[in-house]
Amino acid sequence: MISEEEFFLERKIKKWLDERKASFKGTDEEFDKKIDKEFSKLVFTISKGIAKSITDYCISPKSDFRRHEKQIGKKIKNRYSLGLELFTSYIELNTQISSITYNKYYKLFTTLEDHQKLDTLIALHVRACQIASEIRILVFGGFADGAHARWRTLHEVCITFLFLYDGDYELVSMYKDYLVIEQWRKAVEYQNSYKRLGWDPIPNDELEELEGEQKRIVQSRGRAFSKSYGWAMDILPEGRRNIREIEKYVGMDHFRSIYAWAGDNVHAGVAGITERLSLRDSEQYNFLTGPNDHGFLDPIQFTVSSLSEMSYTLLAMEKSTFNKIFEELLRFFGEEVVQEFSKQEEKDN
Repeated sequence: MISEEEFFLERKIKKWLDERKASFKGTDEEFDKKIDKEFSKLVFTISKGIAKSITDYCISPKSDFRRHEKQIGKKIKNRYSLGLELFTSYIELNTQISSITYNKYYKLFTTLEDHQKLDTLIALHVRACQIASEIRILVFGGFADGAHARWRTLHEVCITFLFLYDGDYELVSMYKDYLVIEQWRKAVEYQNSYKRLGWDPIPNDELEELEGEQKRIVQSRGRAFSKSYGWAMDILPEGRRNIREIEKYVGMDHFRSIYAWAGDNVHAGVAGITERLSLRDSEQYNFLTGPNDHGFLDPIQFTVSSLSEMSYTLLAMEKSTFNKIFEELLRFFGEEVVQEFSKQEEKDN
């Protein structure tokens, strides 16, 4: 949070100027004119003169940011250590589901289509586990708003996973083919801006090859395939091919309002600067420039919900005693995680 006291950098620059002013023979106005006249040279001199001490200060435990970070870190460790341990265990269980499912069904499946669908689903599940790990690190570091923003991506991965799981081999094939469409769009945008970026253009042979692949895919799949969410065109009608409709299709549209809320931490709307999940009600008028020890329950419980949905789906592929036990373990740890974070958050109210 922003302090009313002068920061180290302010004090350092003022001290440098005061020292020069003390040895200057002339009036204050003449000193100011000298500063204005030689501004560019002075900025370089000042920067060079204090750069080392500034660097030493910024990386030391005594800096304003590091002191605040250490203080918040202690609070999080004292309050949320059990919750974070449970959350870590929960993520580990989910990652094991990825490995167990892939290893088992890769051996059982014999067709290319089955292997392609398995590869795609497991890749999405693995990505979901990684995002959950990122959310854990953000919570541990005191960044509830960042964790909430990462859950938004996890939600997209979750509903895409469910959509593909219920779909046939052709849907999975179209989803994978759509990579060429995305690559072509990025290439075109890059070619339009590389000069302003000061970078090199894409070599002509690479661009021509990518364009050729894009044209072949569109010719094979149809022009509708090149549009947004074109890979879902066999299921969703034109005008309704978007993330919202995929949510509805897989029965996850009750998260729409939460997804929109999480978007405040992704986009530059006014809500993103006026309503901070990391700040308590009494702190909402503060400026938060670093971590805080509040607001973790929502990103945690939504992460548990999304990741569980995907893992339960994989476990349901086989009605075995082993999978039923695994599912109960997952449910137990998920509930314990949410209850622990809920209990700690209630202490703030």
